[in-house]
Amino acid sequence: MYSLYSFLLVTWVLLLSPVLLYRAWRYGKYLPGLPERFGRLPESLRFDGRPTIWFHSCSVGETLSVQTLAHDLHELFPEARLVFSTITKTGQAIAKQRFAKYGEGCTFYFPLDLSSIANRILDWIRPSLLVIIDTEIWPNVLREAKRRGVTVVMANGRVSAQSFRFYRWARPVLHQVFRNYSLLMVKSEEDAARIRQMGADPGKVLVSGNIKYDRDVVEKDVSETVALSLERDLALGSAPGHLIVAGSTHPGEELVLMDVLRRVRRRTGLEQTRMMLVPRHPERFGAVAELAAGSGFRVKRRSDSSSPAQGAEIIVLDTLGELATAYRFATIAFVGGTLIPHGGQSVLEPALYAKPIVTGPSMENFPQIIDDFRAHRAVLQIQSSDVDKEAQAKELAEVFISLLEDESARATLGRAAQSVLEGSKGAARFTVERLAGLYRACTIGNKTASHA
Repeated sequence: MYSLYSFLLVTWVLLLSPVLLYRAWRYGKYLPGLPERFGRLPESLRFDGRPTIWFHSCSVGETLSVQTLAHDLHELFPEARLVFSTITKTGQAIAKQRFAKYGEGCTFYFPLDLSSIANRILDWIRPSLLVIIDTEIWPNVLREAKRRGVTVVMANGRVSAQSFRFYRWARPVLHQVFRNYSLLMVKSEEDAARIRQMGADPGKVLVSGNIKYDRDVVEKDVSETVALSLERDLALGSAPGHLIVAGSTHPGEELVLMDVLRRVRRRTGLEQTRMMLVPRHPERFGAVAELAAGSGFRVKRRSDSSSPAQGAEIIVLDTLGELATAYRFATIAFVGGTLIPHGGQSVLEPALYAKPIVTGPSMENFPQIIDDFRAHRAVLQIQSSDVDKEAQAKELAEVFISLLEDESARATLGRAAQSVLEGSKGAARFTVERLAGLYRACTIGNKTASHA
């Protein structure tokens, strides 16, 4: 089974190589950390005798959610070495920024999932505990880790309805893969039922809740420094007029949002309303700024210190790791990836600051969270699909104008969002307690084996 998987993986990479090479040339993707992806790690990651906890997360959202786990485990076990891997370039940038305090050079790109490469990585790092955030299933890495006696844990796992339709057909294979985990912690009872049906040992599956609800303590610590910088450079808090922060936007959304901003600014009393656009992918920063300027707006890019912030109608936040803090300056928070059939981005960052949250109709990526927010009337979600852009712009503009003209409604919506966040905490503590028990067990076991 593993040989067939490896063969198919290599074939897939070879077939996609023209596309991968183009994207590497055009957007700088995949080239950063290429040696690491093939198992060539820097000296800073070589095993130094300390018990090592390896956290793996895919991209930005998952990497940010690691913060609380890493913070709490470091407090409990200051002798442990923490290392962090990601898959995406943006995830790596956030990891370098947020985890530098755990040691220089403690981050790297996750390796290509071949046994030879996995062996090289595991021999170099020699982790005692491998914590994989979300349901990322890498058969060869998991198998080679298990062979070395590494304790492997899934944290904050989830199985979407769409993924489950595919995964359940692979049950005989997944049953073997899941045997390599010591523990599988998932977000909800629904996720637990699905992962058991996929072949996981029911005795290894626990419902932890969603650790993303518990980011606030660490996030607020980071936020203070970033907020001072944003206010100094962009005058977000002192400039007149309202600010709509549109976070994690995708292609096909910015033009609609610009149309909405025009409609809002035509309203008497809302002429000074500004919008901050925060594209989800860094390679689009320049294109979105050009699109806004070409649409007739005065544009300020966060990275451009030469242009004044005063008078800018659209601000493009073309930096990484600052969106969560930027929401604190918002009059209204719009969450991107929702006007198109993408599935949405997280609503938790603006909820942290009790901001009124508006989304489009597509929030399939966060079913549990959006259901919680809807149930508590903590989010406004427009219904018009991207099939009719005019209808989307009209409906979204009406929602924005209604909120901008009603401070009480904004406050009520924001408080409800913050209340959902506060009432859903506890998953991180639950997860840390289980990880701490496993860490103690595996490090004691390693000490016993070394003395034998």
